[in-house]
Amino acid sequence: MEKGEKKKREIIAKTADYILANGLQSASLRNLAKAANTSDRMLLHYFTNKEELFTVVLSSISQQLISLLQHADIKKQPFHTLVPFLYHMMQDPEVRPYIKLWLELITMASDEHDSLKVVARDICDHFYSFYQEILLVEEGEDVEQMAALALVTVEGIALLDALGDDSRIGLALKAIEKRSNQ
Repeated sequence: MEKGEKKKREIIAKTADYILANGLQSASLRNLAKAANTSDRMLLHYFTNKEELFTVVLSSISQQLISLLQHADIKKQPFHTLVPFLYHMMQDPEVRPYIKLWLELITMASDEHDSLKVVARDICDHFYSFYQEILLVEEGEDVEQMAALALVTVEGIALLDALGDDSRIGLALKAIEKRSNQ
């Protein structure tokens, strides 16, 4: 690997760590450059603009989360056990910063940030593919529909969790369990 590519990967890793720890709102070029031990001019040497830097770094962060999930030894499982399992994973201190950042990204992407919307959509597509891989569908169920249902359900739980609405999460998990027993 050549020196320039190595430096770019180092910048991506350090800015990813900064964004995970501090969020997107505080991710100015100056703060990101400081976190990467470089100047904002050097950031713009490696990336065309802040949007490109965000795109690359957020994609890297999403890959880190997916890798973390894959290394959690998640076995194929049906919807009714997968959703509670993922909810409990969200409580893991190692996973929580990713969930918090994901919610911040969604908020910013919904507020006119077209470049962030593209990144958020791409990350959402990765989550959807992940659900397709790990869902064990029953006879007569469609894997794409069940993956979409899992995506919507887990995202809703993440939103309620961010609001501290444990009672509604509990109700939803009980309803999922009850439906599986029918």
